[in-house]
Amino acid sequence: MGDAAEQRPVMRGFVARQQEYVARLDADERAVLAGIASEVGVLLGAVPFRKTARQADAAASAAPTPTGAAGGQVDEGDDEDDVPGDLLDDGPPLSALGWAWQRPVERPTDPAVRRLLPDASDDPEQAAEFRRLTDADLRERKITGLRTWWQALRTPGGPQGDAVAVTAAEAPAVAAAMTDVRLVLADRLGIRTDEDGERIYQELAQPAPAAPDGSDAAEAMAVRRAFVGVYAMLSELQETLVGAMLAQARARRTSQGGAEGGRGIAG
Repeated sequence: MGDAAEQRPVMRGFVARQQEYVARLDADERAVLAGIASEVGVLLGAVPFRKTARQADAAASAAPTPTGAAGGQVDEGDDEDDVPGDLLDDGPPLSALGWAWQRPVERPTDPAVRRLLPDASDDPEQAAEFRRLTDADLRERKITGLRTWWQALRTPGGPQGDAVAVTAAEAPAVAAAMTDVRLVLADRLGIRTDEDGERIYQELAQPAPAAPDGSDAAEAMAVRRAFVGVYAMLSELQETLVGAMLAQARARRTSQGGAEGGRGIAG
């Protein structure tokens, strides 16, 4: 594998287009990013997004038929591979959480999930109380952002079918979802400090180390290198999305300031 630019010849970062922010990603890039977004959602307690999308499509197709006989049933057998086993944070799915104040919420055992849902205090009792009151809402908000990002990746547009668009209203949640995915990847890649992050990019730019083909070491190195590439891709996408959002916000403030100045002079 070459450097980051050679690996991602199609990808273009987000730019503002009217009321949307648009990036260009090829089919492989979209599939990888969508899959990881769904996996992070599962870490937080969600059902895999593809499964819920199929169920929603089936329900929509069945709605016009009162008897439900028009092919609206979901084939659960097709989705067996999508159903998670024990969640990696050892927590229940959102549907089983109940009202937040009814039961204590265990601290996540997966370090990646602890990055997504950190303790709010160094005091164990205060941290447990805060988690009990906020855990369900925080998980739901993060899952909603991840699903929005997943949906944008699954429904590209544009003349070449490679334009991934998020609306101005969706952009903050999508940027936050990218942060959540990067936090999980950072944990898996062992990124703890800024120096670790710099080494990751250096690792991507260097030629892949030699290892016997088909060996466990070669497979492990290939997987790691792929995740490093995804981490770098997400970093660029998030940076360009946030940059485009800030540029538009500055432009709006400038425009508003000019309009107010004009009214003052006219007065």
